[in-house]
Amino acid sequence: NFEVVEKKIPELQFSAQFLCGLMDHSDLIRNVCLVGHLHHGKTSFLDILVEETQVRPVDPSIQRRYTDSRRDEQERGLSIKATPASLVLQSSTDKSFLLNVIDTPGHVNFADDACAAMRLCDGVVLVVDVLEGVMSNTERVIRQAVHDHIPIVVVLNKVDRLITELKLPPTDAYYKLRHTLDEINAVIASLSHGEELPILSPENGNVCFASSLQGWCFSIQSFAKIYAEAYGGLPAE
Repeated sequence: NFEVVEKKIPELQFSAQFLCGLMDHSDLIRNVCLVGHLHHGKTSFLDILVEETQVRPVDPSIQRRYTDSRRDEQERGLSIKATPASLVLQSSTDKSFLLNVIDTPGHVNFADDACAAMRLCDGVVLVVDVLEGVMSNTERVIRQAVHDHIPIVVVLNKVDRLITELKLPPTDAYYKLRHTLDEINAVIASLSHGEELPILSPENGNVCFASSLQGWCFSIQSFAKIYAEAYGGLPAE
């Protein structure tokens, strides 16, 4: 059954007219592709972004899988086709941007959809399960991004599993996160062929930490801003 599942659009924090108005300003548009291995949390991570635009609060523990719009995708619990979504989100300076996000399949049988989507985008968001680390399809999409000279941002997802499943103390959790990030950088370095490529590091602003199950995501910069606001008088820098 390939029938598309359609539901009523929830109340959003922006109007359709405002979204269409942003389309006239190319400097305010970002085309992004979510890539990664199967079940590393790409679709549920996009759920976080979608729910960030909604007026009413939602329960993050309920996986809605907005971009799995086909019945067979919902039943199997995996993405089969690349699906786009247009969102209006704010930067850390509260400036609005139009994000055209493409959620791609993580299964190797549908890798052609991921490769085609990556060529349409300004950058890719590589979603990696911190427990599983770099897998076969992770290497495949990194290779494609490096070959096409597409900037990469990494989301280390399912950080909550380090606490709830492995029950790691903070120091061990840090080394696990660092090991996963080192794996990714090692793959990129092996594909550089002497070319100097950007290092993926939280200090460089191209690494985020997330739990798509619990509905949160942060970078070092955004967390520093929250910390500074909470304790007052501290510079976020």
